[in-house]
Amino acid sequence: MSDFELRDTDLFAVLKALLADELKRLRRVTEQDNFPEDWDLDTVIRPAHAESPPISLQADSLERFSLATRVADFFQIRESGLEDYLLRFNTLGEWVELIKEARVRGTKNLLFLTSGSTGDPKACLQNWNDLVEEMAFFRQVLTEQSTGLSSVKRIIALSPCHHIYGFLFSALLPSILAVPVVRGLSAFSMVQGRRVQAGDLVIGFPFIWKQISRSQQPFPKGVMGITSTGPCDKAVVLQLFNQGMEQLIEIYGSSETSGLGYRLHPDHAFELLPRWQPVDGRADTLMDRRTHVQFPLNDHLAWQTERQFFPQGRRDHAVQVAGTNVFPEAVAEKLRQLPEVQAVTVRLMSAAEGDRLKAFVVPVDSTVAASVLRQHLTSWCKTHLSAAECPQVFTFGATLPQNAMGKAADWSIIHQQDS
Repeated sequence: MSDFELRDTDLFAVLKALLADELKRLRRVTEQDNFPEDWDLDTVIRPAHAESPPISLQADSLERFSLATRVADFFQIRESGLEDYLLRFNTLGEWVELIKEARVRGTKNLLFLTSGSTGDPKACLQNWNDLVEEMAFFRQVLTEQSTGLSSVKRIIALSPCHHIYGFLFSALLPSILAVPVVRGLSAFSMVQGRRVQAGDLVIGFPFIWKQISRSQQPFPKGVMGITSTGPCDKAVVLQLFNQGMEQLIEIYGSSETSGLGYRLHPDHAFELLPRWQPVDGRADTLMDRRTHVQFPLNDHLAWQTERQFFPQGRRDHAVQVAGTNVFPEAVAEKLRQLPEVQAVTVRLMSAAEGDRLKAFVVPVDSTVAASVLRQHLTSWCKTHLSAAECPQVFTFGATLPQNAMGKAADWSIIHQQDS
């Protein structure tokens, strides 16, 4: 399938996701504030001044340069020598045609950015043929898991398609399967309103699956799902099965490596994808069987057989908040710089507590009311941190939590009362 290419509709969806994400970064707004679902091929990039102007991104000269750079990087347009035309053309339709021509003249490889919230995102170049082969493999997996009722007829995409997981399963896979895709707010509304139907494949991530499981509303027969970006709680998966979801496939991978493994049940080990093989004597390293390039992994792995493994936690101490890698210690370090904070520790909530970060703070002035300090810290975090980094609960005390041996310990926020 080396000559395989994205459908125009899926390519356009990726372009819109890239532009919306870049504008979110530049303007410090949400992606929805840019109204990407209203964009079409006639949408212009520069400010529109006509009496009846088309929809416009209203991008000034600096924003246009940033948008063009982001698109040129992702699609590797410089390999074709056509990158200058991104600044000459002014509609999204023209950019789609340019991207298609660039992929004919140059490389089809793609450059993804990691989704971490702390520090500069890491650029990860992926070989196009590797990505196509991976989705061809998962087409076979889905075929094996499908009944006559649940063979994939439509994809409901709850994950953005400019990150590698969303790209693979909500842009490349539907192009391979030749099935329609529902994206964005329409997709969320469809799933939350239980307007899915037999043959739908829902592409989600642990945070959204947990929200869906809480409703306990039944799924119609023949609906399957896929989850990735982080561990999905076993109780959530089993609840989705109880609600009638026929299958939920868990994908293990990263922006650096693409997919590494998958499993069909939370009690099962992950099966290594055909592209990869373990490296003797290095439990946390895999090798590409074609190129022989070795990749150190972000997680510790516990191997059950030569092809089966369980992830055992991050090596870099990152945690997942709504599909985003967050580093609690980096958040704690920022909070330590505040004059009101003597000491602080930040952790991910337990499964019983929620899905976000929590913070335990030792105040400099113990006479300040907890409600006042909590309001101040919450306001500061909303201004200086990303949404995923913001602790949702602050607990205050004279000393940081410790166990009987004097080591850092967890603390409960259930039934917490203001003091």
